[in-house]
Amino acid sequence: MFVSASRRQFLTLTTAASTAAFIPAAFTFAADDIAPTYPLTGGDAWDAFKAYDPETNPDAPFFRSKVKRSQRVAPFSATQAHPELKPEVPGGTLLAAYLTLSGPDEDLNRTRYQTGAKSRVHVVRAWQYQDVVVAWNTTGLVPNPALSDAVHRNGARILGTMFQPDKRMFDGSDLPRETVAVKLVALAKYFGFDGYFVNFESYTPEDARAVQDLIGLMQVEAAKQGLSDFHIQYYNGYTDARAVWPGSPHVDGSPREAEAPRANSMMIDQGWSHYGLTRGCCSGLPLEALPLPADLGQTYDPMQIYYGLQLYPGPGYLGLIAPTVISPNSGEKALGGLQVYSAEDGLRKMRRARLDQLKSSTSLSAQDREDLADLTDPKRTRASWYRLHDRFWSGQSGNPAHNNTPTAEQAAIYGPPEVRKIYTDYEAPGKPTDQLRLPITYGVANFIAERSVIGALPFVTRFNTGEGDRFFREGVEVSALPWFNLGIQDVLLTWTWWTKPLHGALDRDHDAAGLLAVDYDFEDAWDGGASLKVSGPLTADNATEVRLYKTKLPVTTDTMLGLVLKGGAGGRLSVGLVFEDAPLVTEWVRVKGGSAGWRQWKKPLRAYAGRTLAAISLGIEAETGATPYSLNIGQLSLTGKTAPAPRQPEGFRIEKSRIAVDGQSVELRLNWTFDPAVSHYDLFAENGRALTWLGRIAGDAYYVESLTRDRSRQTRLKLVPCAGDGRPGKAATLTYDWVT
Repeated sequence: MFVSASRRQFLTLTTAASTAAFIPAAFTFAADDIAPTYPLTGGDAWDAFKAYDPETNPDAPFFRSKVKRSQRVAPFSATQAHPELKPEVPGGTLLAAYLTLSGPDEDLNRTRYQTGAKSRVHVVRAWQYQDVVVAWNTTGLVPNPALSDAVHRNGARILGTMFQPDKRMFDGSDLPRETVAVKLVALAKYFGFDGYFVNFESYTPEDARAVQDLIGLMQVEAAKQGLSDFHIQYYNGYTDARAVWPGSPHVDGSPREAEAPRANSMMIDQGWSHYGLTRGCCSGLPLEALPLPADLGQTYDPMQIYYGLQLYPGPGYLGLIAPTVISPNSGEKALGGLQVYSAEDGLRKMRRARLDQLKSSTSLSAQDREDLADLTDPKRTRASWYRLHDRFWSGQSGNPAHNNTPTAEQAAIYGPPEVRKIYTDYEAPGKPTDQLRLPITYGVANFIAERSVIGALPFVTRFNTGEGDRFFREGVEVSALPWFNLGIQDVLLTWTWWTKPLHGALDRDHDAAGLLAVDYDFEDAWDGGASLKVSGPLTADNATEVRLYKTKLPVTTDTMLGLVLKGGAGGRLSVGLVFEDAPLVTEWVRVKGGSAGWRQWKKPLRAYAGRTLAAISLGIEAETGATPYSLNIGQLSLTGKTAPAPRQPEGFRIEKSRIAVDGQSVELRLNWTFDPAVSHYDLFAENGRALTWLGRIAGDAYYVESLTRDRSRQTRLKLVPCAGDGRPGKAATLTYDWVT
């Protein structure tokens, strides 16, 4: 326990029977930085790795993910956006936890969360198309724990990155390979991630064999540790496409140190697609034919082969090349999976190139002026960014159930996929890469069937995207500070945005005119930073269905459907239920009335007991004539028998603090005992009856960057445990004494 030398520090040790007892601490610490340091940061990377032990590092608990990987439900093609897509075809990504969209460009990938954020950031919302997620961009061996939390909550695997590993990592010259393997597996087990992406390039065949031996030893150690999810994805980055992929490193008959499976999956270097760059990586000679699993030097399941797509120079390349691997919108051809690399970087480049173009233009059309406002007005930045983001994942229409087929004009820009293409890689000032001219047409949803983790009760979502301008609790603002924390993102909509006429068939090739718009709303929320908003002119001709979630939920006599909603005047709202035994029929449950404030609505589903709920949607139609319509959904819940409330947290304490020179704010390192039955913990500062939200986490350690002092001599801290159905339990409390 550490205490500032300039002040007295008291703890409140909270048990089930006592709160707010003052106990003085026994030690002091120098006025140094108490912010937790990211694992393996600073100095020589190998020396840091060799010396590092998370079990003894005091900062390690602050970067530990405790969210277990959710189980995904069995595929059910009838409720897929594209029923013909093969659900076994995998999707993968290489991505960063956070990219800045406005404010100063910062490297925030080693930041777990931030309250009082200086920059607006991008957080991924499209986990339903990803099976393997590689933590890319600066975090190295240990993924950002917020990224791990979100990936696991959505049922995918999260991998750290071994990028161009130091030879000492695998050659045994400093540490035996067995020791290295044990340390690597220990990192994955402690920090809660699932394995590694081994990015191996430009080494000798002897080095490659040693890397394969290290992988084998890691697999053996993971099995000993009971890590059933442990996964190695291998990428050797050969740019000479005439080489075997990867072939010789592990099938040439040389002795192996561990008789075990090597990589579980493989990402094939982007050169397979006749893709080349003027310089940098992935500019080797094209293959004469698309590499198949049988060509890869060992027996691979085709569905463990991921065809890599380098998209940071321009994400439109997906629409050109992905159809050579998977037939869009159909099951006609599926040679393997797709792995998209830094698509968000490419999207950001598209926006910046468009902004440069508009700024240099001497004459702007009405659309140009709208685009310029989207790119420069802070109030429009988020919405315009995610419209572009949704086009990449859901296709150019923004609707994942549409075919999104390229037009003749777009196909002409693409050119034939079998012809070798060379693109400039890095941007020069004022001259963006020419890969940006490729249009976004097909989205990932046109190739990869959506997944779902909604297979057991309770399921509760507040549509919290993992970032916001404010924070709300039960509809009341409890923090006015902008924030981001991907680790507390809810399970978001399965389909973004699948809308169709409520009383008509879906046209997969054309948008239906005038349907209501759907988006996340950051102006108002029930719990978190956002709610789901449906809005627009509502008439007798544009009744709209919004498909929300894919599920596999057995309904019992105890199953309860619930909404927390606000607004909706002038429209008739219903919840649509689709069951596995009749997937083409939607059962509509009417939700009565609209309201100016938040209200809670519940409906027992005992009439459907014995059936399995496969999908859920909203239906909205006009009650009277034409009217402007606005509805916010703050919570959607499907619950069963009420479980006991979470237990009051134990061991809540201040591990360390540092008060500012002016005495008006303090940094805090907080700890408590983690309860696996708790979904997440909310942390508040309490002054009188006012609560100020400080943070939320599914863990047992939290760093408060700045707790602001009010007029009181003490600030009470409350740690509130929350159950999976959203119900809060009894808070643990402690008091911070500002007296010096």
